[in-house]
Amino acid sequence: MNNALDRKLVGQAVYEKLRNDIVTGRLKPEQKLKLNQLKETYNVSVNTLRETLMRLVAEGFVSFEDQKGFRVIPVSIADLEELIELRGTLEMLGLEKSFERRDTLIDWKSRLISAHFRLSCAEKLMMEDEAQHVTAWEKADRDFHTAIVSNCGSKQLIRYHASVIELYMRYQVLALSQRPFRGKEVMAEHQELVQRLLDDDIEGAKSLLSLHISRGSQTPKATV
Repeated sequence: MNNALDRKLVGQAVYEKLRNDIVTGRLKPEQKLKLNQLKETYNVSVNTLRETLMRLVAEGFVSFEDQKGFRVIPVSIADLEELIELRGTLEMLGLEKSFERRDTLIDWKSRLISAHFRLSCAEKLMMEDEAQHVTAWEKADRDFHTAIVSNCGSKQLIRYHASVIELYMRYQVLALSQRPFRGKEVMAEHQELVQRLLDDDIEGAKSLLSLHISRGSQTPKATV
């Protein structure tokens, strides 16, 4: 039992490292992922690596072809535009449905406050040192926007939104190599957004969320 648990923990740790290295660009788009090299880099068995890479294939971060092996998924303007559209559609629908479930609004708003507090802390750290804190910020940003749809009552919507925003955030992180973190501007947007959500201003929240996604999606073409 302990051996099985140890393998599971090792596999999760390797998954998180690989995923983070893809999102932050340490593993470049289209880079070939050679098992023997990765084995040395991440200090795990080939079997664990293969299982982890197949998980990343399922999540859209890695591709696999017979005879060619594993490769980091490329980035493109077309892919980014598709992710922006899907994210906007899912997040806006999730926001609307979350407001409709009046019996669970207090718990939902509590989650929003908690997620926003962690995000604001990560944003402040990002303004001090982007390179050091980008991983924590990326997770906090994802968690906050995931919290926005968390009261919608649809497991499928939550699952698809989580998948799309994970892939979308990869572009956000890669964009930091071409432009600075938006800092106080994005902090103000998040603060105003959470306040509108807490005030039950659904139309105002939807309008600001749409603007927020649009502004955050202005990724330099040089990145892709």
